[in-house]
Amino acid sequence: MSANSLKNMISSIENDKPINLLRFKKLIDSLNLGVCFELSDIRATKSSGSTYRVISLPTELDQVLKHYVNQIGDDRISSARQNLSHSHKVMGSYLLLIHNAHLSGSLQFSNMSHPIVIIIDAKGKPIYPPSFYDELSLDPRNVGDTKLRKVKDALIIENRQLFLNWAQTKAFLQRRCQFSSTSYDVIFGAGNDISNSLHQKFLSDYQKLYVCGDIDLGGVTITSNLIKLLPDSLVEFVIPDDLEQRLSQVASFTKPKTVSDIRHICSHHVELDAVSDVITKTHKTLEQESYLYD
Repeated sequence: MSANSLKNMISSIENDKPINLLRFKKLIDSLNLGVCFELSDIRATKSSGSTYRVISLPTELDQVLKHYVNQIGDDRISSARQNLSHSHKVMGSYLLLIHNAHLSGSLQFSNMSHPIVIIIDAKGKPIYPPSFYDELSLDPRNVGDTKLRKVKDALIIENRQLFLNWAQTKAFLQRRCQFSSTSYDVIFGAGNDISNSLHQKFLSDYQKLYVCGDIDLGGVTITSNLIKLLPDSLVEFVIPDDLEQRLSQVASFTKPKTVSDIRHICSHHVELDAVSDVITKTHKTLEQESYLYD
């Protein structure tokens, strides 16, 4: 990120360490700080290659940079003073979850299957809605330390459409993917958002994670990130038993470079061997929304 790179360069100047002057100027120009200068305006001595030790900066430039660096901040909120909040992670997260999804069966969300919001604080501790405490007769002060999910699985659905059409998705997974867990929650993955490090504690408390994602580079990337985030957890990438036939109906082929990238990612995880093999064989990918057309 340009702001952080500039901050590091200013620190190097203050500590008499060499910097790349040309890159320094490009960074400043990209930030539109309203100050004009040339490289010749900077007093510096050559160190090696394209690096220089800065002796002094033009007065106006020095003042603007000091003000800017002092305002950058170290977190999302303080950085917002200079419109740089996006350079830091959000201080917390949330997950949409269908609690005890194995008990739900209607085509529309019932009280039992209606999604709840789990807030994850900045330290990764889950905060549940009051109704959740009432249902399980739990003390809200201790719920973050309980083992509510130790004998339960979680089905992570990456796609919003499949999550909203949960009953239909559930029927497909049971019919075509041999999904047979008897006790599980459903979690909306929202693409790669699910692999946020703040979710680590919450997800690690499940007995097993089933990932329902696209059969493509994005799907295997998300699963790979989850496996890395949760090295001690059981993770299974769910695929339909007729996947090869489904891929044969797809008209377009995937670029060789993309297939190569998929194979590279999958080569590090035995959990992804099956999907890697079929994509390698067919050179085709599949969106999970096609499961609703079954």
